[in-house]
Amino acid sequence: MNNQKQRRIAKHIISQQLYNHFRQTQIATFDKIDNVEVWMRNTQQSTQNCTEYLRFSLIPQYAVFSDSWELVISFNGISTVYNKPLSALDLHTDHFKVVVGGEVVKYKNLSPNQKQQIDEAFPKINRELAAELHINEKRFLNKDKYTTTYNHINNFVRQHLLTSEFQALFCLSGEMFNVPENRIGQVAKGANLLQFKDGKTGIDPYSCVFGSKNMDAFGIFKPTDKQNVRFFFIYQKSDEKVCHNLYSIFKDGYKPYTDQESGEQKYYFAPLASCIKQPFNTDKNGSICFTTIENALSGIKTQLANKPLDPQTQYVAIYISPISRDAVNNPYYGLYFQIKELLLEKRITSQVIYKDRPNNQKFNFHLPNIATAILAKIGGIPWQLNSHTANKDLVIGVGAFLSEKVGERYVGSASSFNPNGLFKNFDCCKANDLESIVAGIREAIGHFVFDSETNPQRLIIHYYKTMSKREARPITQMLNTLELNIPVLIVTINKTETSDIVMFDEKQRGLMPLSGTVLKIHNNDFLLYNNSRYNGNENNIDMLFPVRIRLSKIVNQSDKDIPMTDAFNLLNQVYQFSRMYWKSVKQQNLPITIKYPEMVAEIVPHFSEAELPQFGKNNLWFL
Repeated sequence: MNNQKQRRIAKHIISQQLYNHFRQTQIATFDKIDNVEVWMRNTQQSTQNCTEYLRFSLIPQYAVFSDSWELVISFNGISTVYNKPLSALDLHTDHFKVVVGGEVVKYKNLSPNQKQQIDEAFPKINRELAAELHINEKRFLNKDKYTTTYNHINNFVRQHLLTSEFQALFCLSGEMFNVPENRIGQVAKGANLLQFKDGKTGIDPYSCVFGSKNMDAFGIFKPTDKQNVRFFFIYQKSDEKVCHNLYSIFKDGYKPYTDQESGEQKYYFAPLASCIKQPFNTDKNGSICFTTIENALSGIKTQLANKPLDPQTQYVAIYISPISRDAVNNPYYGLYFQIKELLLEKRITSQVIYKDRPNNQKFNFHLPNIATAILAKIGGIPWQLNSHTANKDLVIGVGAFLSEKVGERYVGSASSFNPNGLFKNFDCCKANDLESIVAGIREAIGHFVFDSETNPQRLIIHYYKTMSKREARPITQMLNTLELNIPVLIVTINKTETSDIVMFDEKQRGLMPLSGTVLKIHNNDFLLYNNSRYNGNENNIDMLFPVRIRLSKIVNQSDKDIPMTDAFNLLNQVYQFSRMYWKSVKQQNLPITIKYPEMVAEIVPHFSEAELPQFGKNNLWFL
């Protein structure tokens, strides 16, 4: 295998052999990137009327960690299949996959031969089917999922690869690869430190902003500089009690109690004004109430039109939604998006709370997230990065969302040139609209030059997939037109946490490597562990899988290798931007350069013109 073409052909041959081997005894399919995926019946079944399958990908690759062919085994999670066949069902949705004849295919793509087996064709449960079939989707939070993944992979290898039948096809050692020390690194020391009130630093936003049993709260980094902020409620008449309850929680705090030791009054959650350092002022008689879901939009629109709005005031609508975000089959599911758009057109930011949530016993766990999001929406800063690079980088994030309801992929974008990681200038367009994407980059450069009175030293684009030459060409042409000769670096960040290549630290409980650990997979190809496991905090660790990151340049020269100092600078930047997520106080493994644009791209396609109103381009309304 002396050249790349021969290796690609060999990989396809090996994949086909793997597929043919497992098709004889198991369910086998190819995923979106042509990796073989094998489904094994779970030995432990927990869902009535359904069968659960463990999914494993088998990926052949050449000389990435050794000097020969390797087989990467990844655990892709659990899929649930309904036990009744299509012939016994009357289904309204057609957005699902079907297990038939040992294969997994989209319902819309069933062939005539597969339809001949309709009595043996079983639907794979997704969110829409679960709602239609009244199946309770158990979203079990596995706090030890890293160890679970390790055990599943080991069991799969032992039971299905280290067999005489498989070894007759492939000579497999059956050993996990031990990563050499020279392939492992760490992001910069202190990259996880965040700044809070009075410059105090810490790594856990929840404890630092709201306090915990082990420490007093520092408080937020900076309140909003807006002088006038007014809150009002939007709710259905039948939810009036919920509205009053929520108003009381925000005004007076959640479940106040007297501390037995100090005698002080404390709260499970303090009044909102104390948390965000902004008075919780409401419009007198300013709430909007609608009688039924059917007339909700027209009623809200009429009342908003008659509502006096002070242009010097930032308004925040607290919308008590009668429909859960998970109720995708509800005929009025789109009301959420319509109200969001209506408010943005009036320059009103909003916080949506499902009507049943305030009555939940665990509502106090949601309140820190709600307070953090509200503070960010009114222009405050919950926390910011403590350290940052001295480079004057312009960072553009491009994230995507593919909605089955809309039927198209949209991309959102956000730009930042603030070294403390503050993002703004949001926009959204169709994924194939390169002209709009490039126009957004050009506009961001203009903002940078206007604010900084200098050109950016580097343009760094965090992209949701590998950028093709077709996508890169108009960017370089635009920079040439501007006579801007600067390095352009593409940081490809997988939208979801990676499970194909995973590193286990057998010296650590739970097998999770330390946060900030970097594995060099190949040239310009890295694995970044972006979790909350630090030295000395073995409890309450967010078991987040790593993010795979590929680095590249847009250059006309033949040398596209990125020096390791620059590579680690870019990885450090990704690591830090993941700590600036203000929708939750929990650690995220993806940076906001990808998360924020993706959230915009999920909502905007549902707007009447599929366009983002101007106010939404400089406000964190989507949190």
